[in-house]
Amino acid sequence: MAGVVYWFPKAFGYKLDPFWGKMSFWFWQIGFFFAFMPLYVLGLMGVTRRVSQFEDPSLQIWFVIAAFGAVLIALGIASFIVQLVISYLRRDQLRCDSGDPWDGRTLEWSTSSPPPDYNFAFTPVVHDHDSWYDMKNRGYVRPLEGFRPIHMPKNTGTGVILAGISTVLAFALIWYIWWLAALSLIAIIAVSIAHTFNYDRDFFIPVETVTATEDARTKLLQERT
Repeated sequence: MAGVVYWFPKAFGYKLDPFWGKMSFWFWQIGFFFAFMPLYVLGLMGVTRRVSQFEDPSLQIWFVIAAFGAVLIALGIASFIVQLVISYLRRDQLRCDSGDPWDGRTLEWSTSSPPPDYNFAFTPVVHDHDSWYDMKNRGYVRPLEGFRPIHMPKNTGTGVILAGISTVLAFALIWYIWWLAALSLIAIIAVSIAHTFNYDRDFFIPVETVTATEDARTKLLQERT
């Protein structure tokens, strides 16, 4: 969940609401201990897992505490969902135009958030592990010219189609449905061969588009500083 909060603005261009994020964290953190510590105690007392009923009434309190912890965890999940909704509604206030909301250290924060289709207009030159932190300390200046057309792959649904057929194949093999397994295998081979004849699988982003995108971001950063 920390990763979701951290990289969410990279993907969508705005941060998640901090209040509901903290609510989700504390519900999860406290709920975890309330839910699982009593179960560890019960385990040390010899209680087996996933019992539907028990005869010793002294064990009841531990299960009640664990159930209370499960409720807190549920509130943590609900808070996260609320956080997503509230953040979307307040996305204009939470937007980060710089692309670097956390003053990040790694290269992904050197582009806009969300990044352009081509990610980097130039191949980054890396001198240290924390490359973006190092570039900022070196006084990195964004290139303003010298762009070239950028080679890009086109989107294709072949991977999703193969994954779906593979799922059917796995189901057929697990349940010994041999006719379906054979049909799925043939379909996988056919789709794979057909995809090899797809020669229209790439394109170039023209220099004009790259230049306009980089100029727009440079102008935006200048306005924000």
